[in-house]
Amino acid sequence: MWYNQRRNLCARYPMFDFSFDLGTLVPSLLLALLAVVLPMLFRRIADGFLRRTKSHMASWLHILLESYVFPLAMILRVFLFLLAISMLPLVFVTDAKFQNVLDVGSDLLVIFFLGLGSWRAAPVSRLLLHSAENRLDLQTHQTMGHFFENIFHALVVVFTGIAALDRLGVPVSGLLTGAGVAGLAVSLAAQSTLSNLIAGITLVLEHPFGIGDYVVFGDYEGTVEDISFRSTRIRTPDNVVITIENSKVAAEYIQNCDCRTSRLWSFTIGLTYDTPREKLERLTTDLTGLLLAQPDVKENGVSVTLDKFNDYSIDLLCRVYITKTSLRDYLQVKNRLNLLILDKVRADDCEFAFPTTTLDMPKS
Repeated sequence: MWYNQRRNLCARYPMFDFSFDLGTLVPSLLLALLAVVLPMLFRRIADGFLRRTKSHMASWLHILLESYVFPLAMILRVFLFLLAISMLPLVFVTDAKFQNVLDVGSDLLVIFFLGLGSWRAAPVSRLLLHSAENRLDLQTHQTMGHFFENIFHALVVVFTGIAALDRLGVPVSGLLTGAGVAGLAVSLAAQSTLSNLIAGITLVLEHPFGIGDYVVFGDYEGTVEDISFRSTRIRTPDNVVITIENSKVAAEYIQNCDCRTSRLWSFTIGLTYDTPREKLERLTTDLTGLLLAQPDVKENGVSVTLDKFNDYSIDLLCRVYITKTSLRDYLQVKNRLNLLILDKVRADDCEFAFPTTTLDMPKS
């Protein structure tokens, strides 16, 4: 009965000639068996190799290799199954239409598995934040990591879809042109938002400052409390919270006060013109020794010099590098040093100058 059915089918569809010797199926069956076994063996060997070499391999390389183990195993399986089908002793296997369908289907599977490997490699994008992890709080680091992974996934989907459509014969150039026009319209409509977003990403990647740093942006200064995609929030010394757009922050000269090892304190002491030269020299020497002896003053970071002859005073320029960098500690050190300087000026019998006006009254 089965023989009669096969004969009738062959007579009705000549291209499906099922007349073959069972011995000719052996190569195809062996390839099909290899298609099942070899990918499993490949995955086991690759996983073992990656486990043993993880500590001796760069993080990004380990993530990439681990992400592509399963997709490569599946591509190997597709190749072996394709080879097994092509070796079937059937007439329709050599048909041009069938071969075209088989080629397109296998290419689409390969594109899919390559895209899957790229999708699984998304944690590589988190490595961009590795150098900034000590400058960001945990919540900000996780938010930015998730954000970069989403962008990575979106790019993988877009490029995989374009490759698949191109293989199917769809004119992707027209689609890309339309998408470019639509993207241009959206970007023009949301130019401010996009500029702030890009500036925020730049600030996170370059990390010129982090949460808790004391910074100066142009006319604004304070402690950084938050860095978001759109803006940066700082708290000023007056305890006022200011939110600044990231595009404006990135356009300013950023001064990170917490990155310096000392603060420069530059001030002028004005003495009266009746101060003798001997007293000026003694006071200059005494002030230098006094400041250098302080524990909060940088070693070799003091200079006291006669700067200029002002309208009503002889000015001594004092430059002191204070090792306390936080604003609160810095102001406390300045307060203590000012009191010591006041005592030293009086101990050396010198007087501070102040503006005076002399009026000559005509005698009547």
